[in-house]
Amino acid sequence: MTHAAIDLCGFKAPQRAARRVVRTALAGKADGEYLDDVVLVADELVGNAVEHAGEALAMVIDVYNWGVAVQVRDRGAETAEVPEKPLAAGEDDEHGRGLLLVDALASAWGVQRDSAGKRVTAIFMYRAGDAE
Repeated sequence: MTHAAIDLCGFKAPQRAARRVVRTALAGKADGEYLDDVVLVADELVGNAVEHAGEALAMVIDVYNWGVAVQVRDRGAETAEVPEKPLAAGEDDEHGRGLLLVDALASAWGVQRDSAGKRVTAIFMYRAGDAE
């Protein structure tokens, strides 16, 4: 198992830092498309934390023999604000597509309260050919 964590408090570009951590943790462990999916979802989860809770506190990535888990923590305590099944954004909407991407790319995802606020977790199961 590979474990990587980053404290994102105070970063001017937390999404960039999160992408770098994901790429480093998965280097040599997954193919390009799978890696790109995990990077995109981590970027989206950190971006959502910044936009909706004011700041992403931390990100953790755990790489297992069965796949990858990415967790992003923020101070937003209201888990009901995160829909279980995201609705499609309207054609003219400027926002609202991020969780659709998370839902489409991750094998599973969810949100739960924790001591700081909430934690959103995305799980990516390896498919045939994904794991090295």
